Amino acid sequence: MALVVIFSLALALPVHAIDVTVSATVPSPTPPEPPPTAVIFKGITYPQSTVTVRKDGVTAAQVSADSQARFEISVGSLAAGTYTFGVFAADVLGRQSPTSSFTVTLTLGTTVTISRIFLGPTIVADRTSLTLGETVTVFGATSPSSTVHIYVASGTEKEYTTTAGTDGLWAKQLFANDLQTGTHTARSKAEDSGGMISEFSNSVIFTVAGNPTESFNKSDLNLDGEVNIVDFSILLFYWGRQNATHPRVDINKDGVVNIVDFSIMLYYWTGQK
Repeated sequence: MALVVIFSLALALPVHAIDVTVSATVPSPTPPEPPPTAVIFKGITYPQSTVTVRKDGVTAAQVSADSQARFEISVGSLAAGTYTFGVFAADVLGRQSPTSSFTVTLTLGTTVTISRIFLGPTIVADRTSLTLGETVTVFGATSPSSTVHIYVASGTEKEYTTTAGTDGLWAKQLFANDLQTGTHTARSKAEDSGGMISEFSNSVIFTVAGNPTESFNKSDLNLDGEVNIVDFSILLFYWGRQNATHPRVDINKDGVVNIVDFSIMLYYWTGQK
């Protein structure tokens, strides 16, 4: 509100007096803008992924991570109070991470920054069932060049490791005979070069069926009851070929004759009896 100040002066002159009135308007100071009430989320996820923040179950903001998988996203214009936020990401193929949850109590005019968030990797299995002698590949995305730890459980838990590429993509092939028969649950977490450890991924489930005899027969390429140099010679003849015409030489049925098939053959090697 402006303040009007009025001055009244009486000037005495030799003949008569003149009243002079002077007025001035003094502007009121502009009140400062109130500081924002907001929450800022900072962390790492997958390169070029879409990061979403939900506030009390409703999408509040989205941002794209950079090529190094870093992101920063702000939710502002909030009233004082307690909020539950969920942060998750979807990788370049649309596979979604688990949601990391945060409960924050805000007072008016404060900004809270939550940093060092490391969202869990995405994870997929290329098959849901296999037999002894075959393989299953689990794969997904995380931050570039991170070490990925894969945990496979079916009563007891086994750990495997692999390294993500510079694009954040990772994969690990698991040998069924190392897992044995039964239903298995696999999940993963990542560790970056700075020692930050992510949340766990979602879980994938697959089943290993069959028995060693069935798997053994798959390595016996010429069906003579032995796995030996003859079978190895057949394998070498088709080495590197995709969709080989021999009905048995692609032992794990992944479409190519390679070191995986050779590894399976070695596992059941009998030599010449």
